[in-house]
Amino acid sequence: MEKKKGFIVYYLLLCEGTTEYNLFAYLTRNKFRNLFDNSNIKFSDKIQVVEAGISQGKLNGVGHFADFQRKYNLIKQKYSGQKILFVLDKDLDDSLKIEKLILGGGDVVQFLIYNSEYLLLKLSGKKPKKEPSDFNDLKLFRNYCKSEFLKEFKKTTDKFKDSDFDLIFNNLNEEIIRNNFHEIFSTLE
Repeated sequence: MEKKKGFIVYYLLLCEGTTEYNLFAYLTRNKFRNLFDNSNIKFSDKIQVVEAGISQGKLNGVGHFADFQRKYNLIKQKYSGQKILFVLDKDLDDSLKIEKLILGGGDVVQFLIYNSEYLLLKLSGKKPKKEPSDFNDLKLFRNYCKSEFLKEFKKTTDKFKDSDFDLIFNNLNEEIIRNNFHEIFSTLE
């Protein structure tokens, strides 16, 4: 007998950019497709706030707290009462303030530690040799991670496809993946 699903819970999906969007899609529509398909959780990227440059589940960058707050307020105004899952890099100076704003609004945030390039390098076993504390400026750290990623994979993260993600994630056990993407998986609980 087939298990009956309860009420469907919808989340609006907002990713920092293409890389985070592709990574989220890979995890939920490929690697763990059955898990997410059999849950009562559904994600929608059908969100558009033209005046903030937001479309198809992408924030198109998060510069600093004031920039994010402006976008967040416009989203909350237009999509009042809807729960949102954000997928963001955690290498911004204002990451803690952004997290506090999101959680205070009753939404969920999945931070990628420290950024998508760093996380994918780490998960693939090609750990970057430096940490954010090795830099005077987080922008320099982000540039370092992008450069290391390009050196190792011969492409930028936004060009990664499912087959590229497979090379990384097929060598990891489920526990490691769940620990690195805890908030995404917590929506299923």
